[in-house]
Amino acid sequence: MVSFYQAEKKSAAPKAIEVVCESLDIMGRGVCKKDGKIYFVEDLLPGERARIVPSVSNAIAGSIASKDKSSDAVVSKYLETIPTRRAQSCPLQDQCGGCPLEHIEPEVALQAKIEGVAKLLTKSVLQGTLEAKSTKASTAQGSSKLGRGSTIKQVLAQKQAQAKNKARQKELQELSAAAAAQMAQPSFIERSPETGYRRACRLAIRADHGKMHLGFRGAKTQALVPVTACEVLTERNNALLEPLKALVNSMAGRKEVGHVELLDSDGAVGVLLRMTKALSAGDSELLRTFGKKQQVVVSVLEPFKQLDDTEVVRERVIFDTAVPAAAAAATAVDDSDPESIESGLFVKAHDCKIYCSPSSFVQVNSAVNQSMIERVLSEVQPHAGQKVLDLFSGLGNFALPIAKAGSEVVGIDIVSDMVRRANANAALNGIAENQARFFVADLEEPFESQIWAKSKYDVVVLDPGRMGAKRAVGYLSKMLPPKIVMISCNPLAAARDCSQLLGAHYKIESWGAFDMFPRTSHIEIMVVFSYQK
Repeated sequence: MVSFYQAEKKSAAPKAIEVVCESLDIMGRGVCKKDGKIYFVEDLLPGERARIVPSVSNAIAGSIASKDKSSDAVVSKYLETIPTRRAQSCPLQDQCGGCPLEHIEPEVALQAKIEGVAKLLTKSVLQGTLEAKSTKASTAQGSSKLGRGSTIKQVLAQKQAQAKNKARQKELQELSAAAAAQMAQPSFIERSPETGYRRACRLAIRADHGKMHLGFRGAKTQALVPVTACEVLTERNNALLEPLKALVNSMAGRKEVGHVELLDSDGAVGVLLRMTKALSAGDSELLRTFGKKQQVVVSVLEPFKQLDDTEVVRERVIFDTAVPAAAAAATAVDDSDPESIESGLFVKAHDCKIYCSPSSFVQVNSAVNQSMIERVLSEVQPHAGQKVLDLFSGLGNFALPIAKAGSEVVGIDIVSDMVRRANANAALNGIAENQARFFVADLEEPFESQIWAKSKYDVVVLDPGRMGAKRAVGYLSKMLPPKIVMISCNPLAAARDCSQLLGAHYKIESWGAFDMFPRTSHIEIMVVFSYQK
Protein backbone atom coordinates (compact mmCIF):
# COMPACT_ATOMS: atom_id res chain seq x y z
CA MET A 1 0.00 0.00 0.00
CA VAL A 2 1.37 3.37 -0.99
CA SER A 3 1.86 5.85 1.85
CA PHE A 4 1.86 9.56 1.19
CA TYR A 5 3.90 12.16 3.05
CA GLN A 6 1.92 14.26 5.47
CA ALA A 7 3.36 17.39 7.01
CA GLU A 8 3.77 17.28 10.77
CA LYS A 9 1.03 19.13 12.55
CA LYS A 10 2.31 22.23 14.26
CA SER A 11 0.90 23.62 17.43
CA ALA A 12 -1.30 26.65 17.01
CA ALA A 13 0.24 30.05 17.67
CA PRO A 14 -0.29 30.98 21.32
CA LYS A 15 -3.02 33.49 22.02
CA ALA A 16 -2.61 36.62 24.08
CA ILE A 17 -3.89 36.36 27.65
CA GLU A 18 -4.60 39.05 30.21
CA VAL A 19 -2.59 38.91 33.45
CA VAL A 20 -1.70 40.98 36.51
CA CYS A 21 1.93 40.93 37.62
CA GLU A 22 2.34 39.71 41.22
CA SER A 23 6.10 39.97 41.86
CA LEU A 24 9.58 40.01 40.34
CA ASP A 25 11.89 37.02 40.00
CA ILE A 26 15.66 36.96 40.50
CA MET A 27 16.18 38.23 36.93
CA GLY A 28 13.83 41.17 37.38
CA ARG A 29 11.09 39.60 35.25
CA GLY A 30 7.45 39.98 36.16
CA VAL A 31 5.85 36.87 37.66
CA CYS A 32 2.21 36.29 36.65
CA LYS A 33 -0.16 33.42 37.39
CA LYS A 34 -3.04 32.41 35.19
CA ASP A 35 -5.11 29.19 35.10
CA GLY A 36 -2.59 27.23 37.16
CA LYS A 37 0.40 28.32 35.09
CA ILE A 38 3.24 30.75 35.89
CA TYR A 39 4.52 33.23 33.31
CA PHE A 40 7.84 35.10 33.46
CA VAL A 41 7.49 38.38 31.60
CA GLU A 42 10.26 40.87 30.85
CA ASP A 43 9.50 44.57 31.30
CA LEU A 44 6.46 44.03 33.54
CA LEU A 45 6.21 45.30 37.12
CA PRO A 46 4.18 44.16 40.15
CA GLY A 47 0.69 45.66 40.03
CA GLU A 48 0.73 46.17 36.26
CA ARG A 49 -1.92 44.64 34.03
CA ALA A 50 -1.12 43.59 30.49
CA ARG A 51 -1.84 41.26 27.62
CA ILE A 52 1.02 38.81 27.18
CA VAL A 53 1.91 36.23 24.55
CA PRO A 54 3.55 33.02 25.84
CA SER A 55 6.69 31.92 24.03
CA VAL A 56 6.16 29.32 21.34
CA SER A 57 7.23 25.82 22.32
CA ASN A 58 9.36 23.83 19.87
CA ALA A 59 7.37 20.78 20.84
CA ILE A 60 4.29 19.69 18.92
CA ALA A 61 0.87 20.04 20.50
CA GLY A 62 0.01 17.41 23.06
CA SER A 63 3.60 16.63 24.02
CA ILE A 64 4.82 16.60 27.61
CA ALA A 65 6.82 19.78 27.00
CA SER A 66 3.70 21.66 25.95
CA LYS A 67 2.16 20.94 29.36
CA ASP A 68 4.85 22.71 31.38
CA LYS A 69 3.56 24.65 34.37
CA SER A 70 5.68 27.70 33.56
CA SER A 71 6.60 29.67 30.47
CA ASP A 72 8.32 32.84 29.32
CA ALA A 73 6.12 35.47 27.74
CA VAL A 74 6.30 38.93 26.18
CA VAL A 75 3.99 41.90 26.60
CA SER A 76 1.78 42.58 23.59
CA LYS A 77 -0.12 45.46 25.21
CA TYR A 78 0.03 47.32 28.51
CA LEU A 79 -3.44 47.76 30.00
CA GLU A 80 -2.39 49.44 33.24
CA THR A 81 1.06 50.59 34.44
CA ILE A 82 2.18 51.77 37.85
CA PRO A 83 3.41 55.32 38.66
CA THR A 84 6.85 54.12 39.79
CA ARG A 85 7.72 52.71 36.37
CA ARG A 86 10.80 54.63 35.25
CA ALA A 87 10.85 56.54 31.99
CA GLN A 88 13.41 55.43 29.42
CA SER A 89 16.59 57.48 29.79
CA CYS A 90 18.66 55.82 27.05
CA PRO A 91 17.49 56.29 23.43
CA LEU A 92 18.96 52.90 22.52
CA GLN A 93 17.22 50.95 25.28
CA ASP A 94 14.75 49.19 22.98
CA GLN A 95 17.52 48.11 20.60
CA CYS A 96 20.59 47.48 22.75
CA GLY A 97 19.15 45.51 25.65
CA GLY A 98 22.26 46.06 27.75
CA CYS A 99 20.17 47.52 30.61
CA PRO A 100 17.11 45.24 30.78
CA LEU A 101 16.10 46.53 34.23
CA GLU A 102 16.32 50.25 33.48
CA HIS A 103 12.54 50.58 33.95
CA ILE A 104 12.77 49.40 37.59
CA GLU A 105 13.76 51.59 40.53
CA PRO A 106 17.33 50.51 41.48
CA GLU A 107 16.45 49.51 45.04
CA VAL A 108 13.42 47.50 43.87
CA ALA A 109 15.49 45.65 41.27
CA LEU A 110 18.24 44.92 43.79
CA GLN A 111 15.75 43.66 46.37
CA ALA A 112 14.19 41.30 43.81
CA LYS A 113 17.60 39.82 43.03
CA ILE A 114 18.43 39.44 46.73
CA GLU A 115 15.12 37.70 47.44
CA GLY A 116 15.81 35.35 44.53
CA VAL A 117 19.25 34.52 45.91
CA ALA A 118 17.76 33.90 49.37
CA LYS A 119 15.31 31.38 47.89
CA LEU A 120 18.07 29.55 46.03
CA LEU A 121 20.29 29.39 49.11
CA THR A 122 17.37 28.26 51.28
CA LYS A 123 16.75 25.39 48.88
CA SER A 124 20.46 24.52 48.99
CA VAL A 125 20.46 24.54 52.79
CA LEU A 126 17.45 22.24 52.93
CA GLN A 127 18.95 19.85 50.39
CA GLY A 128 22.39 19.92 51.98
CA THR A 129 20.98 19.39 55.45
CA LEU A 130 19.03 16.35 54.28
CA GLU A 131 22.15 14.90 52.67
CA ALA A 132 24.33 15.57 55.71
CA LYS A 133 21.83 14.28 58.26
CA SER A 134 20.42 11.46 56.10
CA THR A 135 16.64 11.10 56.21
CA LYS A 136 16.42 7.51 55.10
CA ALA A 137 13.70 5.59 56.90
CA SER A 138 14.86 3.65 59.89
CA THR A 139 15.58 -0.02 59.26
CA ALA A 140 15.36 -0.87 62.97
CA GLN A 141 13.51 -4.11 63.62
CA GLY A 142 12.89 -3.47 67.27
CA SER A 143 13.84 -5.86 70.07
CA SER A 144 11.79 -8.57 71.68
CA LYS A 145 12.22 -11.87 73.55
CA LEU A 146 9.34 -13.32 71.62
CA GLY A 147 9.84 -15.86 68.84
CA ARG A 148 11.12 -14.93 65.40
CA GLY A 149 7.75 -15.35 63.71
CA SER A 150 5.76 -13.64 66.44
CA THR A 151 3.13 -11.23 65.19
CA ILE A 152 3.49 -9.23 68.40
CA LYS A 153 7.22 -8.84 67.76
CA GLN A 154 6.59 -7.53 64.25
CA VAL A 155 4.08 -4.96 65.55
CA LEU A 156 6.52 -3.80 68.25
CA ALA A 157 9.32 -3.46 65.69
CA GLN A 158 7.16 -1.35 63.39
CA LYS A 159 6.13 0.95 66.25
CA GLN A 160 9.75 1.41 67.35
CA ALA A 161 10.82 2.23 63.77
CA GLN A 162 7.96 4.70 63.36
CA ALA A 163 8.83 6.43 66.64
CA LYS A 164 12.49 6.78 65.62
CA ASN A 165 11.57 8.08 62.18
CA LYS A 166 9.12 10.58 63.62
CA ALA A 167 11.70 11.93 66.07
CA ARG A 168 14.31 12.07 63.30
CA GLN A 169 12.01 13.91 60.91
CA LYS A 170 11.09 16.42 63.61
CA GLU A 171 14.77 17.05 64.32
CA LEU A 172 15.52 17.57 60.64
CA GLN A 173 12.55 19.89 60.16
CA GLU A 174 13.75 22.04 63.03
CA LEU A 175 17.30 22.13 61.67
CA SER A 176 16.06 22.97 58.17
CA ALA A 177 13.70 25.69 59.40
CA ALA A 178 16.48 27.31 61.40
CA ALA A 179 18.87 27.18 58.45
CA ALA A 180 16.24 28.59 56.06
CA ALA A 181 15.53 31.45 58.47
CA GLN A 182 19.24 32.29 58.46
CA MET A 183 19.21 32.56 54.64
CA ALA A 184 16.25 34.93 54.55
CA GLN A 185 18.36 38.11 54.68
CA PRO A 186 21.98 38.78 53.68
CA SER A 187 24.41 39.93 56.33
CA PHE A 188 25.42 42.82 54.08
CA ILE A 189 24.50 44.53 50.79
CA GLU A 190 27.10 46.56 48.88
CA ARG A 191 25.39 49.01 46.53
CA SER A 192 26.65 50.84 43.46
CA PRO A 193 25.69 53.89 41.38
CA GLU A 194 23.67 52.64 38.42
CA THR A 195 25.54 54.67 35.79
CA GLY A 196 29.17 55.40 34.96
CA TYR A 197 30.45 52.25 36.67
CA ARG A 198 31.49 49.93 33.84
CA ARG A 199 35.25 50.15 33.30
CA ALA A 200 35.57 47.18 30.93
CA CYS A 201 33.56 46.46 27.79
CA ARG A 202 33.72 44.79 24.38
CA LEU A 203 32.60 46.61 21.24
CA ALA A 204 31.43 44.68 18.19
CA ILE A 205 32.14 45.93 14.67
CA ARG A 206 29.96 45.98 11.55
CA ALA A 207 30.66 47.18 8.01
CA ASP A 208 27.93 49.23 6.34
CA HIS A 209 28.42 50.78 2.89
CA GLY A 210 32.18 50.74 3.28
CA LYS A 211 32.19 52.27 6.77
CA MET A 212 32.87 50.47 10.04
CA HIS A 213 30.53 51.00 12.99
CA LEU A 214 31.25 50.19 16.65
CA GLY A 215 28.58 49.24 19.14
CA PHE A 216 26.89 46.51 21.17
CA ARG A 217 24.90 43.48 20.08
CA GLY A 218 21.15 43.88 20.25
CA ALA A 219 18.97 42.15 22.80
CA LYS A 220 18.70 38.44 21.91
CA THR A 221 20.02 39.13 18.38
CA GLN A 222 23.35 39.39 16.60
CA ALA A 223 22.43 42.76 15.09
CA LEU A 224 24.86 45.53 15.96
CA VAL A 225 23.54 48.70 17.59
CA PRO A 226 25.96 51.60 16.88
CA VAL A 227 26.85 53.43 20.10
CA THR A 228 28.33 56.91 20.47
CA ALA A 229 27.72 57.16 24.23
CA CYS A 230 26.61 54.72 26.94
CA GLU A 231 25.22 55.66 30.37
CA VAL A 232 26.83 52.76 32.21
CA LEU A 233 30.35 53.20 30.78
CA THR A 234 32.93 55.28 32.60
CA GLU A 235 33.58 58.80 31.36
CA ARG A 236 36.97 57.93 29.89
CA ASN A 237 35.57 54.93 27.99
CA ASN A 238 32.79 57.06 26.52
CA ALA A 239 35.30 59.70 25.42
CA LEU A 240 37.09 57.10 23.28
CA LEU A 241 34.10 55.76 21.33
CA GLU A 242 34.15 58.30 18.49
CA PRO A 243 37.98 58.48 18.19
CA LEU A 244 38.07 54.67 18.03
CA LYS A 245 35.50 54.63 15.25
CA ALA A 246 37.63 57.08 13.27
CA LEU A 247 40.76 55.02 13.97
CA VAL A 248 39.24 51.74 12.75
CA ASN A 249 37.92 53.40 9.59
CA SER A 250 41.40 54.76 8.82
CA MET A 251 43.06 51.34 9.02
CA ALA A 252 44.00 49.49 5.85
CA GLY A 253 43.11 46.24 7.61
CA ARG A 254 39.84 47.48 9.09
CA LYS A 255 37.98 44.42 7.78
CA GLU A 256 40.33 42.23 9.82
CA VAL A 257 39.29 43.85 13.13
CA GLY A 258 37.06 41.36 14.95
CA HIS A 259 36.18 43.49 17.98
CA VAL A 260 37.55 46.23 20.22
CA GLU A 261 37.87 46.08 24.02
CA LEU A 262 38.24 48.93 26.50
CA LEU A 263 39.67 48.79 30.01
CA ASP A 264 39.54 51.96 32.10
CA SER A 265 42.12 51.04 34.72
CA ASP A 266 43.21 52.98 37.77
CA GLY A 267 46.10 54.16 35.59
CA ALA A 268 45.63 54.67 31.86
CA VAL A 269 42.84 53.36 29.63
CA GLY A 270 43.64 50.20 27.68
CA VAL A 271 42.50 49.57 24.09
CA LEU A 272 42.66 46.08 22.56
CA LEU A 273 41.95 45.21 18.91
CA ARG A 274 41.27 41.57 18.07
CA MET A 275 42.66 40.93 14.58
CA THR A 276 41.86 38.01 12.27
CA LYS A 277 45.16 38.62 10.44
CA ALA A 278 48.53 39.93 11.56
CA LEU A 279 48.63 43.72 11.81
CA SER A 280 50.48 45.49 8.99
CA ALA A 281 53.37 47.87 9.61
CA GLY A 282 51.27 50.80 8.41
CA ASP A 283 48.40 50.01 10.77
CA SER A 284 50.87 49.49 13.62
CA GLU A 285 52.05 53.05 13.09
CA LEU A 286 48.44 54.29 13.06
CA LEU A 287 47.75 52.58 16.39
CA ARG A 288 50.97 53.89 17.88
CA THR A 289 50.07 57.44 16.86
CA PHE A 290 46.56 56.97 18.28
CA GLY A 291 47.93 55.70 21.62
CA LYS A 292 50.36 58.61 21.91
CA LYS A 293 47.71 61.20 21.06
CA GLN A 294 45.02 59.78 23.36
CA GLN A 295 47.54 58.67 26.02
CA VAL A 296 46.11 55.17 26.16
CA VAL A 297 47.75 51.74 26.18
CA VAL A 298 47.14 50.00 22.84
CA SER A 299 47.64 46.33 22.05
CA VAL A 300 46.46 43.80 19.49
CA LEU A 301 45.57 40.12 19.64
CA GLU A 302 46.78 38.65 16.36
CA PRO A 303 47.73 35.32 14.78
CA PHE A 304 51.39 34.48 15.26
CA LYS A 305 53.36 31.64 13.65
CA GLN A 306 55.81 29.93 15.98
CA LEU A 307 59.14 28.31 15.02
CA ASP A 308 57.47 24.91 14.62
CA ASP A 309 55.00 26.45 12.15
CA THR A 310 52.06 26.16 14.54
CA GLU A 311 49.86 29.24 14.73
CA VAL A 312 48.78 30.80 18.01
CA VAL A 313 47.14 34.05 19.05
CA ARG A 314 49.35 36.42 21.00
CA GLU A 315 48.93 39.86 22.47
CA ARG A 316 51.36 42.51 21.24
CA VAL A 317 51.69 45.90 22.90
CA ILE A 318 51.79 48.69 20.32
CA PHE A 319 51.97 51.68 22.66
CA ASP A 320 52.23 51.98 26.42
CA THR A 321 51.99 55.30 28.22
CA ALA A 322 54.54 54.20 30.84
CA VAL A 323 57.14 52.58 28.56
CA PRO A 324 56.98 54.32 25.18
CA ALA A 325 60.51 53.29 24.26
CA ALA A 326 59.73 49.58 24.51
CA ALA A 327 56.38 50.08 22.82
CA ALA A 328 57.97 51.91 19.92
CA ALA A 329 59.70 48.68 18.98
CA ALA A 330 56.24 47.03 18.79
CA THR A 331 57.44 43.79 20.32
CA ALA A 332 55.52 41.36 22.51
CA VAL A 333 55.69 41.88 26.26
CA ASP A 334 58.18 39.53 27.95
CA ASP A 335 56.34 38.36 31.05
CA SER A 336 59.30 36.29 32.23
CA ASP A 337 60.88 39.53 33.44
CA PRO A 338 58.86 41.06 36.33
CA GLU A 339 59.99 44.55 35.39
CA SER A 340 58.55 44.17 31.87
CA ILE A 341 54.96 44.09 33.09
CA GLU A 342 55.15 47.57 34.62
CA SER A 343 52.79 49.65 32.54
CA GLY A 344 50.52 52.64 32.50
CA LEU A 345 47.73 50.09 32.86
CA PHE A 346 47.09 48.84 36.40
CA VAL A 347 44.26 48.21 38.86
CA LYS A 348 44.27 48.69 42.61
CA ALA A 349 43.41 45.85 44.97
CA HIS A 350 43.38 47.11 48.56
CA ASP A 351 47.00 48.23 49.09
CA CYS A 352 48.37 46.40 46.03
CA LYS A 353 49.01 47.74 42.53
CA ILE A 354 48.32 45.07 39.90
CA TYR A 355 49.79 45.74 36.45
CA CYS A 356 47.83 44.24 33.58
CA SER A 357 47.33 44.38 29.82
CA PRO A 358 44.30 45.52 27.79
CA SER A 359 43.25 41.86 27.42
CA SER A 360 43.35 41.10 31.16
CA PHE A 361 40.17 40.18 32.99
CA VAL A 362 39.28 42.58 35.80
CA GLN A 363 36.02 43.11 37.68
CA VAL A 364 33.97 45.66 35.71
CA ASN A 365 32.89 47.72 38.73
CA SER A 366 35.96 49.18 40.45
CA ALA A 367 34.23 50.55 43.57
CA VAL A 368 32.29 47.34 44.24
CA ASN A 369 35.41 45.27 43.63
CA GLN A 370 37.22 47.22 46.36
CA SER A 371 34.30 46.54 48.72
CA MET A 372 34.45 42.86 47.79
CA ILE A 373 38.19 42.68 48.57
CA GLU A 374 37.60 44.33 51.96
CA ARG A 375 34.87 41.79 52.77
CA VAL A 376 37.13 38.88 51.83
CA LEU A 377 39.99 40.26 53.94
CA SER A 378 37.60 40.66 56.86
CA GLU A 379 36.57 36.99 56.60
CA VAL A 380 40.06 35.59 56.00
CA GLN A 381 41.73 37.66 58.73
CA PRO A 382 45.24 37.24 57.23
CA HIS A 383 48.12 36.62 59.64
CA ALA A 384 51.55 35.02 59.79
CA GLY A 385 51.45 31.22 59.74
CA GLN A 386 48.07 31.06 57.97
CA LYS A 387 47.89 29.12 54.69
CA VAL A 388 45.33 30.31 52.13
CA LEU A 389 44.37 28.73 48.80
CA ASP A 390 42.88 31.06 46.15
CA LEU A 391 41.14 29.12 43.37
CA PHE A 392 40.37 30.89 40.06
CA SER A 393 42.82 33.53 41.27
CA GLY A 394 43.25 35.53 38.04
CA LEU A 395 45.70 38.42 38.44
CA GLY A 396 45.66 38.03 42.24
CA ASN A 397 42.70 40.29 43.05
CA PHE A 398 42.28 38.58 46.44
CA ALA A 399 45.53 36.63 46.77
CA LEU A 400 47.95 39.57 46.65
CA PRO A 401 46.23 41.68 49.37
CA ILE A 402 45.92 38.56 51.56
CA ALA A 403 49.62 37.73 51.09
CA LYS A 404 50.70 41.31 51.72
CA ALA A 405 48.75 41.22 55.00
CA GLY A 406 50.87 38.27 56.20
CA SER A 407 49.33 34.98 55.06
CA GLU A 408 51.03 32.42 52.84
CA VAL A 409 48.93 32.22 49.67
CA VAL A 410 48.79 29.79 46.74
CA GLY A 411 46.80 30.98 43.71
CA ILE A 412 45.49 28.76 40.91
CA ASP A 413 44.18 29.81 37.49
CA ILE A 414 43.83 28.24 34.04
CA VAL A 415 45.14 31.28 32.10
CA SER A 416 48.94 31.11 31.98
CA ASP A 417 49.30 34.82 31.16
CA MET A 418 47.34 35.74 34.29
CA VAL A 419 49.50 33.40 36.40
CA ARG A 420 52.72 34.90 35.02
CA ARG A 421 51.48 38.40 35.72
CA ALA A 422 50.28 37.45 39.22
CA ASN A 423 53.72 36.08 40.12
CA ALA A 424 55.43 39.15 38.68
CA ASN A 425 53.03 41.53 40.45
CA ALA A 426 53.73 39.79 43.77
CA ALA A 427 57.41 40.72 43.39
CA LEU A 428 56.61 44.27 42.33
CA ASN A 429 54.42 44.70 45.42
CA GLY A 430 57.23 43.61 47.72
CA ILE A 431 55.70 40.22 48.50
CA ALA A 432 58.26 37.47 49.11
CA GLU A 433 58.32 34.52 46.72
CA ASN A 434 57.39 32.06 49.47
CA GLN A 435 54.51 34.33 50.54
CA ALA A 436 52.54 34.24 47.29
CA ARG A 437 52.90 31.62 44.56
CA PHE A 438 50.68 31.12 41.52
CA PHE A 439 50.28 27.98 39.41
CA VAL A 440 48.48 27.04 36.20
CA ALA A 441 45.75 24.39 36.46
CA ASP A 442 42.41 23.64 34.83
CA LEU A 443 40.08 23.27 37.80
CA GLU A 444 37.48 21.48 35.66
CA GLU A 445 39.95 18.70 34.81
CA PRO A 446 41.93 16.30 37.08
CA PHE A 447 44.25 18.42 39.20
CA GLU A 448 44.26 16.60 42.53
CA SER A 449 47.71 15.01 41.99
CA GLN A 450 49.48 18.37 41.74
CA ILE A 451 51.70 19.24 44.71
CA TRP A 452 49.73 22.32 45.77
CA ALA A 453 46.49 20.29 45.85
CA LYS A 454 47.93 17.87 48.42
CA SER A 455 48.68 20.57 50.98
CA LYS A 456 46.46 21.55 53.89
CA TYR A 457 44.97 25.06 54.00
CA ASP A 458 43.35 27.08 56.76
CA VAL A 459 41.12 29.07 54.40
CA VAL A 460 40.10 28.63 50.76
CA VAL A 461 38.88 31.56 48.66
CA LEU A 462 37.28 30.81 45.29
CA ASP A 463 35.83 33.08 42.62
CA PRO A 464 34.81 30.87 39.66
CA GLY A 465 33.24 31.91 36.37
CA ARG A 466 29.57 31.57 35.53
CA MET A 467 29.77 27.77 35.31
CA GLY A 468 30.61 27.56 39.00
CA ALA A 469 33.16 25.26 40.64
CA LYS A 470 31.66 21.78 40.62
CA ARG A 471 34.91 19.82 40.49
CA ALA A 472 36.77 22.21 42.80
CA VAL A 473 33.98 21.95 45.36
CA GLY A 474 34.21 18.15 45.16
CA TYR A 475 37.93 18.50 45.98
CA LEU A 476 37.16 20.80 48.93
CA SER A 477 34.55 18.34 50.22
CA LYS A 478 37.36 15.80 50.62
CA MET A 479 40.15 18.12 51.81
CA LEU A 480 37.83 19.80 54.35
CA PRO A 481 39.54 23.17 55.02
CA PRO A 482 38.14 24.84 58.17
CA LYS A 483 36.83 27.88 56.27
CA ILE A 484 35.70 28.58 52.69
CA VAL A 485 34.86 31.98 51.20
CA MET A 486 33.00 31.62 47.89
CA ILE A 487 32.41 34.51 45.47
CA SER A 488 29.97 33.93 42.64
CA CYS A 489 28.46 35.89 39.75
CA ASN A 490 25.93 33.11 39.09
CA PRO A 491 23.65 32.36 42.08
CA LEU A 492 22.23 29.25 40.38
CA ALA A 493 25.67 27.65 40.05
CA ALA A 494 26.54 28.84 43.55
CA ALA A 495 23.42 27.20 44.97
CA ARG A 496 24.42 23.88 43.39
CA ASP A 497 27.95 24.15 44.82
CA CYS A 498 26.58 25.15 48.22
CA SER A 499 24.46 21.99 48.39
CA GLN A 500 27.55 19.86 47.84
CA LEU A 501 29.50 21.61 50.59
CA LEU A 502 26.58 21.44 53.01
CA GLY A 503 26.29 17.74 52.29
CA ALA A 504 29.95 17.44 53.36
CA HIS A 505 29.06 18.87 56.79
CA TYR A 506 29.84 22.52 56.11
CA LYS A 507 27.65 25.25 57.53
CA ILE A 508 26.85 28.60 55.95
CA GLU A 509 28.01 31.22 58.44
CA SER A 510 26.84 34.21 56.39
CA TRP A 511 26.17 35.48 52.91
CA GLY A 512 26.03 38.89 51.29
CA ALA A 513 25.33 40.63 48.00
CA PHE A 514 27.29 43.01 45.79
CA ASP A 515 25.38 45.11 43.24
CA MET A 516 28.21 44.69 40.74
CA PHE A 517 25.97 45.05 37.66
CA PRO A 518 23.18 47.64 38.17
CA ARG A 519 20.40 47.73 35.55
CA THR A 520 21.07 44.11 34.64
CA SER A 521 19.75 40.78 35.89
CA HIS A 522 23.17 39.83 37.30
CA ILE A 523 24.32 39.99 40.91
CA GLU A 524 27.51 38.99 42.73
CA ILE A 525 27.29 37.14 46.04
CA MET A 526 29.67 35.97 48.76
CA VAL A 527 28.98 32.89 50.88
CA VAL A 528 31.10 31.98 53.92
CA PHE A 529 31.29 28.35 55.10
CA SER A 530 32.78 26.73 58.19
CA TYR A 531 33.40 23.01 58.62
CA GLN A 532 31.36 21.30 61.33
CA LYS A 533 33.31 18.34 62.74
